[in-house]
Amino acid sequence: MNYKEEQDQELEVLQSIYPDELTVLNSHYPNISFEVSLLLELDQLDDLIIESLTKKHTLLVQITLPESYPDETPIVSISCHEEYVNGDDEVDDADEGEDEPEFDSHGNKIISKLENIPNSISFDSFIPILLNERINNDEYMEDEMMVMKGMQMCFTLLSSIKEQCENWFLNELKERELKHQREIELKEKKENAKFIGTKVTRESYLKWREDFRKKLKLDERDQLRRLKAHNGKLTGKQMFEQGLVGTEDEETGDIDGEDGDGDSNDGINTNMKDSVADASLSNNIKDLKI
Repeated sequence: MNYKEEQDQELEVLQSIYPDELTVLNSHYPNISFEVSLLLELDQLDDLIIESLTKKHTLLVQITLPESYPDETPIVSISCHEEYVNGDDEVDDADEGEDEPEFDSHGNKIISKLENIPNSISFDSFIPILLNERINNDEYMEDEMMVMKGMQMCFTLLSSIKEQCENWFLNELKERELKHQREIELKEKKENAKFIGTKVTRESYLKWREDFRKKLKLDERDQLRRLKAHNGKLTGKQMFEQGLVGTEDEETGDIDGEDGDGDSNDGINTNMKDSVADASLSNNIKDLKI
């Protein structure tokens, strides 16, 4: 196989496929090298992305053809360039597209339901995985080579890289949307919990009431208030609790008994006086008749 001729022909084919995207870095065999700019068509993957994505992702894929290519796998390196685009399709500086995070009065980060998740995704974390685990992985490329061995494979390789990046973006978007939704639901649940409070049962209420009365010393204050209301005298309940009910009744009975004897004597004296008065009145009446 004439490797130089194979590589020259493939380079010509790639230039016709990517007339504006391909840049030849070295056209001399061996070590022919070129770079292809691949604009990822992310806005065609999902309706939500079309409405919210204001970011362009462009892959810069550099390929170097070894001397024995296509019997030997090409050397690939990938970088990603991101640009923000406004409504007039003019490119803005990437830093201007980032919004500063906002926090509430308690220092908690405010989670917006309208957060632009597609714009937050970057390929910086995926490209190393793509290169190390697939493109530059000998076992992975050997499997690919078994299918395309001896064939021009750069176009297939470029198409595969573009497709894998677009699929990864879509999967990453779905994961972030689910995570964002869970964060919102958790935040709302915590906020609603403030208005629900702890469920009150009879036992919990009695325990709270007991602790509350002890803390404010309400029982002592009630006792003092009752004493003041009775001019310092004990209430019936207090007398019963202190065992003073029987004693006080006996003392009261003794006093009443003494007073009763006195009243009896007074009654006898009064009756005697009344009898004398009646006798005197009778005599006076007799004198009047005579």
